[in-house]
Amino acid sequence: MASIELKTTFTNEVEQTRKRIQYSFQCSHKALIERENMLLSRLEEIESVYKNYFIDKSNKEIEQSIEFAFDPLFESKITNLGSIKVCLPKPSHVSQAKPIIPDYKSKQVPIVYSCKNSTSKRSGEFNSPRCLAVHRKTGNIYVVDRDNDRVQVFTRSLIYLFMFSNQMNLPRGICIGQDRVYVTQNEGHYFTAYNLEGKFIDNVGRKGNGEGQFNSPLGITTFSQTNNIYICDRYNHRVQVFTQYLVFHSTFGEGLFKSPRDVKTKRNKVFVLDCSDLCMFVFNSDHTLLNRLISRGDGKQIESSYYFDVDRMFNIILSDYHSHCVYVFNQEGEQIHVIGKEGQEVGEFSYPFGIAIDATGGIIVVCEKDENCLQIF
Repeated sequence: MASIELKTTFTNEVEQTRKRIQYSFQCSHKALIERENMLLSRLEEIESVYKNYFIDKSNKEIEQSIEFAFDPLFESKITNLGSIKVCLPKPSHVSQAKPIIPDYKSKQVPIVYSCKNSTSKRSGEFNSPRCLAVHRKTGNIYVVDRDNDRVQVFTRSLIYLFMFSNQMNLPRGICIGQDRVYVTQNEGHYFTAYNLEGKFIDNVGRKGNGEGQFNSPLGITTFSQTNNIYICDRYNHRVQVFTQYLVFHSTFGEGLFKSPRDVKTKRNKVFVLDCSDLCMFVFNSDHTLLNRLISRGDGKQIESSYYFDVDRMFNIILSDYHSHCVYVFNQEGEQIHVIGKEGQEVGEFSYPFGIAIDATGGIIVVCEKDENCLQIF
C-alpha cells in the first residue's frame, strides 16, 4: 500500500512540474509579444520623426540607417531555455561527479575594476551603492544605487546598460528569480517586482507586523526549488516567505532573530545573516534550524557584515564593512581565506557592502564609499 502511495505522490509531482513548465513558457510567450510590440512601436516612432529626412538623400546614405540586433539566444540557443533538476538520490549505479572547489587563493587581484562614485545621477555613477545581484544566464549585474533611488544594470565587463527607478523608496536589497527582479524598499516597507528590463510589475506589503507587512525589509532572495521569495523583515525579527505569484506564504525565525540582514538559499538550505549578533543561521527547506555559524566572540576577525553569498560547496563569502575585506568560511564556519584589505587601489576595499557570486565563480563586490565601487575577482 505504501508503495502505491509513493508512486501516486511522485506522479503528482511530475504533473505539478509539467504545469509549472507550461506556465513559464506561457509567460515567456506573453513577454516576447510585449517586447515585439514595443520594438515595432519604437520603429513607428522613428519613422514618424525621420520620414522626411531622406527626401534629398542618396541611396547610399539611406542604406543601413536603422540597425536591429536580435538576441542570439532566440536564433541559435532556444533549445537551452529552461532546465529540470531532479531533487532525488541518484541510483547507486550512477556515478556522481565531484563538484569543483573554487580556488579562492587565486582571487587577490580583480579581473575587472570600475569606479564611478558621484553624488550626481549620471548613468553609471553611484551615490551609496548597497547591494547587487547577477543574472546567471546573461551575467548582467544589477546594482542598487541606494541614495539615487534606482537600480543600474551593467555587463560583466562593467559596461553600463540601463537603469530603472519606478517605485523606488530607499532600496536596500535585490535578487533575480526566473524572469523577474525583486527589490526591497526600506523606507516604503514593501518589496517591488520588475521584469528583467526594469518594467514595474507590482508592490507587495506595507508597514506593520502582520502577515505580508514589513518593518524595514532588507535582504531578499528566491528559492530555486519552489521559486518562493524570502525577505528579511528586520525590525519584525523574522524572515517572510512569498510565492512566485507575490502571495504571502509563511514566516520563520520569530524568537530567534534579532536583526536579520541578508538571506540566501543554496539547493536545500536557507542561510540567514543576523547582523546584531553577527551570526549565520542555517535552515533546511522546511525552515528547521540546522546550525549557527560565525558568531561574534568565537575568535573570528570579522567585525561588521551586512551581505554575503554562498557558493556551490556551501562556502560562505562575506563582506566585512569595517575590516575592509572579504572573508571566506567553509560550511562548518571555519575561516579559510581573506580577500583584500583597506585602501583605494585595485584589489583593496573601502567599506565593502554588497557581494555576489556569478555563474563562473567570480566574486563581485560593491563598495559604499570612496573610489572603488565595483570589483570582480
